[in-house]
Amino acid sequence: MSVTLTGCVTVGPDFKQPDVTLENRWLESLAGEAQTAPGAQAAWWTAFNDPVLSALEQRAYERNLSLQVAGLHIFKARAQLAISAENLLPQSGSVSVGADHINTSGVGPIPPTHLWAEHLRVNVGWEIDFWGKYRRQIESDRAQLRVSEAAYDNALVSLFADVANAYIDLRALEQRIAVAQQNLKAVQQSLTLTQARYKRGASSQLDVEQAATLVAETEAQIPPLIKARAQDRDTLAVLLADPPDTVDAQLKGSSAIPVPPTQIDVGIPADLLRRRPDVRQAALNAAAQSALIGAAKAKLYPSLSLTGLFGLSSGEQHGIGLSQWGSKTIGLFSAGITLPILDRGQLKNAVRIQDAAFQEAVLDYQNTVLQAQKEVEDAIAALRTSLDALAASSRASDASQRALKLANVQYRAGSVTYDTVLDASRSMLRDGDSLAQNQGIAALAAVSLYRALGGGWEVAEGQQVVSEQIAEQMAQRTDWGRLLNPPANSALARASGGQLENGK
Repeated sequence: MSVTLTGCVTVGPDFKQPDVTLENRWLESLAGEAQTAPGAQAAWWTAFNDPVLSALEQRAYERNLSLQVAGLHIFKARAQLAISAENLLPQSGSVSVGADHINTSGVGPIPPTHLWAEHLRVNVGWEIDFWGKYRRQIESDRAQLRVSEAAYDNALVSLFADVANAYIDLRALEQRIAVAQQNLKAVQQSLTLTQARYKRGASSQLDVEQAATLVAETEAQIPPLIKARAQDRDTLAVLLADPPDTVDAQLKGSSAIPVPPTQIDVGIPADLLRRRPDVRQAALNAAAQSALIGAAKAKLYPSLSLTGLFGLSSGEQHGIGLSQWGSKTIGLFSAGITLPILDRGQLKNAVRIQDAAFQEAVLDYQNTVLQAQKEVEDAIAALRTSLDALAASSRASDASQRALKLANVQYRAGSVTYDTVLDASRSMLRDGDSLAQNQGIAALAAVSLYRALGGGWEVAEGQQVVSEQIAEQMAQRTDWGRLLNPPANSALARASGGQLENGK
């Protein structure tokens, strides 16, 4: 319970960020890890040195529809906070203006009478926030606003990673398709050579059939790769809110698989509390729920309400002669105390519900932190092992190419059977495809690490959360006042990603 400067009290717990278990350092590590500036985590995709990828990320940031929806949630939270803030002012009021005109006909000696009266009445009702019921609700809604901002940042992290994943996978598939097509030409040439040798009696029909089988096997590898590549393109189309043919045009340029950085600053586990938006979101959810405990507890205490009536009336009467009324004013003020008696049991259980929900939010926050640490550890290990696998795959591909050349030379010389050539060809096909796959896997592992570290949302700091077109449409439909672009020092303005504000 806290006491404000106005003499009122605020019941319920003041939020404190829950304790979490954090390691001092990561158990996994990257060989030769570089200590770069933390700011390098912002536009992390630039570390791949791929202009097409950078252009796609920028376009997705500007056009993605799911991100726009997340931005609209911020506007809704701003409006909700503004509603709650109004509760500190008089909560009810009405103004009535009226006029009465009465005509009476004369009866006997009584002449006709004309009465004209005007009135203005103002009613005001105000429940004093003595126990902090409304202030706790404001505190909760303010935290919910920060929750919506963290959710927007988290959507950004996911969006940038999803774009990079789809693009890298597409480039890896293109490389695999190119490798398969090159291998197809090689095995077709081998089939032609085998057929020529068969005609000269230098090889058997079995050699021809085995060579034809290898050609068919290689051809069969290509259609599924083309299909998967089209699916990645369509995924990018959704992320960029563009038609697929437009995406194809944007993909023109270098078709190489982006090369991942081998040195990434992963910081320390404690950085996740500041860097990862989902961790901040979970903490702010707990802060919002903590305030609701106080809002529910305040209903257990007596409430003090003030009501006021102010009236102004004037009129005139025409009858026998002329009688003029002057204006009259009426002022009436009253105070009332409401005691929760019959529903006290219900109100107590309402507090218990909010308390249980708060404890649930605390556990969710702690679990989110643990999950975040796991994801980083897994991503570091995945990147390290994928780089090792890529190096081994590169050596295997080079060796299989040399082996195939030697096998072809020896087969032409008649020193080995075609089985040797067949085995060497299949090894080259397998190792070439494996190399392209491992190049893509290594790049995707780097993306997973950046996602696990929570990188990317920083690029949106200080920027509008919806497109200018959407903001203009909303402003034309509805008077949003300053909620679309609140002043930087306003409680409605976006907070820095690193601030929890203790739930306030």
